[in-house]
Amino acid sequence: RAIGATLLLSSASLFAYYTIWALIMPFVDDGHPLHEYFPDRKYAIIIPVVLLLFGLTVIFTFLALVMIKSSGTKKGVKKA
Repeated sequence: RAIGATLLLSSASLFAYYTIWALIMPFVDDGHPLHEYFPDRKYAIIIPVVLLLFGLTVIFTFLALVMIKSSGTKKGVKKA
């Protein structure tokens, strides 16, 4: 239960940080001291794209391995 609460709190915090960074900070003046707490805006696009590509690569690699393994077991079965 404690692990679930920790995961929920951390994901909610990360969502709030990213939302402020990507949606609100472009409307704040460049000289404002709040900009010190956020990386450059280009990373607001680069980081999610890299994570998405990595996740899709893992998923499709897993699916390909399962398909290769299942086709190998079908070849070993003889027709009656």
